[in-house]
Amino acid sequence: MSTPQTIDLAAFGVSRTRGFVPDPDPLGALPDAFRALDDVAPIIPALVMNREVRRFLAALPEPDVAALSDAEAERAMLILSALTMAHVWGGPEPDFTLPRNLAVPLVALAQRLGRPPIVMHATLVLNNWRRLDPAQPPALDNLDTQFTFTGSFDEKWFYLATLNVELVGAPAIVTLADAVQASQQADDAALAGGLERLAAGIQAMSAALLRLTERCDPYVFYNRIRPYLAGWPAPGVTYAGTGHPPQVFAGGSAAQSSLLQSIDAGLGIVHAHAATRDFLHAMLQYMPPRHRAFVAALQEASGIRARALQGAPAVRDAYNACIAATDEFRRKHIGLASHYIVKQAVTHVGPGTVGTGGTDFVEFLRESRIETARAKLK
Repeated sequence: MSTPQTIDLAAFGVSRTRGFVPDPDPLGALPDAFRALDDVAPIIPALVMNREVRRFLAALPEPDVAALSDAEAERAMLILSALTMAHVWGGPEPDFTLPRNLAVPLVALAQRLGRPPIVMHATLVLNNWRRLDPAQPPALDNLDTQFTFTGSFDEKWFYLATLNVELVGAPAIVTLADAVQASQQADDAALAGGLERLAAGIQAMSAALLRLTERCDPYVFYNRIRPYLAGWPAPGVTYAGTGHPPQVFAGGSAAQSSLLQSIDAGLGIVHAHAATRDFLHAMLQYMPPRHRAFVAALQEASGIRARALQGAPAVRDAYNACIAATDEFRRKHIGLASHYIVKQAVTHVGPGTVGTGGTDFVEFLRESRIETARAKLK
């Protein structure tokens, strides 16, 4: 029998209290030499509104990001990737050539951080917040964003409500890692108890997901916010000064969160349909490298489904409760996508649409839910 593999959360950059959310908090400022970046970030909404963003960004000095610390690199990545979206989409027509002063440092940061040089969940959600009261824990009523494209309350809420799902899901991720270890040790009592807690944690994630509707208006999201989250369409965006050919990337998307892919991996939920398999694999590349390594480690180490298949009633029932909770989470996600994208697209654009990150998503969401439900044990 192989030696059980302990899932060391810290080694994968996963916090026992915050899950995939950074701990300590994201930095609120860069060193003095990068003040130009810190100064431009809060005025981007005004520059976008007045269609002055490209002229203003063209005058920024090209920052040398080589000596930044890891935390500073994350902040610089947030600002530069967001400025990139503002440049491409912030004029009467898109401009698919990035100026050198944005492109060169952004590509350097992306290579260092192991992620593509574009806005993504890890920048706009995981690293785009600050606490209102530093003495209180990060929670939805104690958070503000550090950057927005529009300056709107709706945009802030969209990022922060998504961050809240991550924070609420943190206990589920800790429980999942513990359940994986129990499955390796064939400790069915501990496994059943862990799966029961995991199901409750996924249900809490579903409740947090629905809070998005409280203060983010679908019309504002679709017409004012969503355009700045779009990816690069073919033939791609040119990153001047890098020597790279035009690049095609997905934009910001909740599918880039490590939460649900971790749960899938731990529970042995298989996504084999072309509409889900290829997209989910692609989204792994937009996660911080240690987080995608965590997903891979769960997939390799987990014996949860195998233990449930062996038929211990308590384990089987608790496993099926987790599958049902995950299916319900995906059902609610489909409902939100319909509310915020499909209905808005029909009203304001016409039939047919793509997801937040610029991807066809209706079939993806439907098939991912079918595959989740299929994992239930009879």
